[in-house]
Amino acid sequence: MREGIGLRLQQRARSLWRWLFPARVEPPAEVTRLLRAVYPRLDLGAVSFRRGMPHLVRLLGGEAITIPALFARRHTCIYVEPAHWDPDSVEGLGTLLHEAYHALQAQEAGWGLGPFRPFLVLYFACGAANGFRYRGHPMEEDAYLLAGRRHSRFESTFTGVERLEAAAAAELAVAASGLRSWPALARSLPFAPPLWLALPLLPVWLPLWAVAAALVWLARLLVEGGGALAAGLLWGCGVFLSAIETFLYRHGRNL
Repeated sequence: MREGIGLRLQQRARSLWRWLFPARVEPPAEVTRLLRAVYPRLDLGAVSFRRGMPHLVRLLGGEAITIPALFARRHTCIYVEPAHWDPDSVEGLGTLLHEAYHALQAQEAGWGLGPFRPFLVLYFACGAANGFRYRGHPMEEDAYLLAGRRHSRFESTFTGVERLEAAAAAELAVAASGLRSWPALARSLPFAPPLWLALPLLPVWLPLWAVAAALVWLARLLVEGGGALAAGLLWGCGVFLSAIETFLYRHGRNL
């Protein structure tokens, strides 16, 4: 029996679902041990890894991204482009360590709830202070000091998989990212005003970027919610049509 419309619809539904929600993967055990050694205070149980970039985030480019979960307040998701998911290479490990540093930043900034995520607020505010440029973004530069570039600490230390844990414990361990919400927000103010002037400006600066983070959260909710609904409808129609096609085929009326 040739592939019918129902099966094709089910395949489209799977593709749409994977476009929205890339498959979750578990790093190899030695990589997990490395992450625990480098970030002893990071709650790895609240971090998931996904091979692939989600939906519209692909338009931003980049090798990987760390985003707080949509609803789970204590959870962050690390997405890595399939071409860059390579835990056996120094580049692939550097990418995972770099993104895990952002997960540590999110944990230390405070988890927030729903659309109000301190990590996103701080990321947008610091990005604005940096002229909305990726290079030079203070939260990115802190992560790159550890890993993600050719001359970062990890890339300079890496000597082989068999020495990962020893190298991490001796030279790479990070007790904390040092990110604190209010001081970081104050430093992100334009023109770097003195503290006495920064404090009155924070009640304006904070709501501005809180609204920006909330709009991004809402846009993601609409994309993922609407896409999941569409995928469910496609799947249901596909199952229904497959049942009809099978019935007709069995009765000698192959489509």
